[in-house]
Formats: sequence, C-alpha cells, structure tokens
Amino acid sequence: MSEVLIPPPGASGPLSGMRKLLAYPRAGKRLAAEVDRGGFDAAFCFASQLTEAPPFLPYLRTPSLYYAPEPLRVAYEPAELFYTQPGPIGWLLRRRALPSQRLARFLDRRFLGEADRVVTHSRFTATELERIYGVQADVVPLGVDSQLFSPGPDASAENYVLSVGALAPVKGHQLVVEAVSLIEQPRPAVVVIGDRGDEDQPLRRLAEERGVQLTVRCRVPLEKLLDAYRRAAVIACAQIREPFGLVPLEAMACGRPVVAVAEGGFLETVDNGRTGILVPRDPQAFAAAIAMVLRDDELARRLGSEGRREAASRFTWERAVKAFDDLLAEVAAAARQPAAGSGGPNP
Repeated sequence: MSEVLIPPPGASGPLSGMRKLLAYPRAGKRLAAEVDRGGFDAAFCFASQLTEAPPFLPYLRTPSLYYAPEPLRVAYEPAELFYTQPGPIGWLLRRRALPSQRLARFLDRRFLGEADRVVTHSRFTATELERIYGVQADVVPLGVDSQLFSPGPDASAENYVLSVGALAPVKGHQLVVEAVSLIEQPRPAVVVIGDRGDEDQPLRRLAEERGVQLTVRCRVPLEKLLDAYRRAAVIACAQIREPFGLVPLEAMACGRPVVAVAEGGFLETVDNGRTGILVPRDPQAFAAAIAMVLRDDELARRLGSEGRREAASRFTWERAVKAFDDLLAEVAAAARQPAAGSGGPNP
C-alpha cells in the first residue's frame, strides 16, 4: 500500500472554486498515472473534496471499486440544508446559480460513470445512486469499533439528550431542540457535539427562545465524545435523509438508548422497539419518544442492552472489511477475464 498526495488545484479567492474545478480533471489524470504506475490489482477509491466522485476515475487503467458514501447532495436536495451564507453569494448559492455549482454537478456525474464498480453502505443510498446516476451499487454496511465504543464503568445516565453531527441544518439539531422544548419541566438539557460547521449561533438562539438548556461543543477529542455518549440519557438522531449514519451505531455500542427519525439509513441500523425508537420527522412525536425513554428506566436499559448486542455482533469492522476485500477481489478478477468477443484460442 502506498500514499500519494496531490492537493486540489487552484488558488484562494472568490473564483477559487471554479478554478479548482476547471483544473480538477488534470489533477485526476496525474493521480491516475501515479496509481497505474504502482501495478496494483485494483484501486479502492473514495470520495473527493470538490465533487463526490473522484476526478481520477475516468483515467484509471487499474480496475476501480468506488466507495460512494452519498450522491452530490448539495446538487440534488433542498439547497437551504447546505448553503446558509448571508448576502448575495448565499442567495446565489441557494439558487444554484453559480457556474461552479453546475460544473461540479457535471463533473461528478462524469467521474462516477467511469467507475468499474460502485459500493455503498446502505440500501437507501444505493437506491439514491441508481435514481440520480443510473448506477447499481453493491451494499456493505459500515461497522463500529465496539471495543472502543463501549459502555462506561458507570451505567447511570445524566439528564441530557445528546445530538452528534456537523453544525449544519442537514444534521437536524434544530429538531432535537424543538422536541425537547415540548417535554414538561423538569426537561433535560441538550448537548450538541459537531466536528465542523458554523450554525451554532442559530441553535443557541432557538434554544433560548424555547427555554432549552443547550451546550454546543465543536471538535472535541475522541475520549470526550465517548464520555458524552456514555453519560447521555438519550442519543437523538434527527439528521435529514442521513445516507447511513454512524451516530446511532456508536450510541448503541456504548449501550445507550437511541431515538431516531424513521428515514434514510436509520431504517437499516435501528430496529424499532428493540435497539432504538424510530419516529416521524415531527417535533411532537420526537418529544414523546424521548420522554418515554426518560420516564421508563427498564425501557432505556433494554434498548441500550439490545443495541449494544446488535452493534457488537452485526455491525463489525471485521465483517465490513471482509466484504470490501471480496468485492476488490471480484473487480480484479473481472479485469483479468478476456472481453466478450475479443477472441481466444479456437476449440
């Protein structure tokens, strides 16, 4: 295994996105040449920074398996979920009026269409990939490190609801705050942990308006994230059409009860009533489910216990890695087969 780093091309400034996208195919060609010189049996390819599908796929001679975590969602779902910038630029972004947005969509479709084989992590995302791009993807659910994400020594929970994900509208923290505000006093606090994003101020304003005690933490160390999982009374997952969602799996591995919206990849990772509770995207329904878990210690314990068992047995990295290895072997073997109609020795 080798690593080659080629930074995205272009410069900073208002037109940097367009400049980088225009130069992206050339950078992809350079990277493809680096990979091909390695003489590998197959290339396991991951998403890119500027588009989803990586720019080297059209130029690779090495057989490719592209892991597609999601479509280019910013191009196909409500723009307000992704573009929150103020001013004229934000207005143009939300209307997808910038040439760079159209170019990113074009390049993404072109790149993805050149993959020899595509794999993703959920049936939901596989359906979206087929609907948007017309490609069929294999499905390999991701795993969680159940030795790292594990129940803490103290099984008692503190009175807060935890929501984990980027500080962006698409991660649904607003719904969690709205739902908790509907729970009778003394209601739990809300803790939001995000790895990136800048939507903390709108969340704080919403919490203040609704009378919800809110703590927002960004880019916390892993040990503090683990501690937050282990101490939470409920982990709330309100992400919008989450393609897969590791958050409920990490919560389940930590033995904590999960309440999630009944959509996207959550329908495949949360078994309603056994490893968590699935509810419609509605603040009243979400509030009722959270309150039910808070009131019923036995329910919370059972959900946490079953969730832990499910994460540690079904969603393991060992199983995922074995499935990815098998697909890579199939991609390499298919490339060694002579093309139909190419001839061969006469019988």
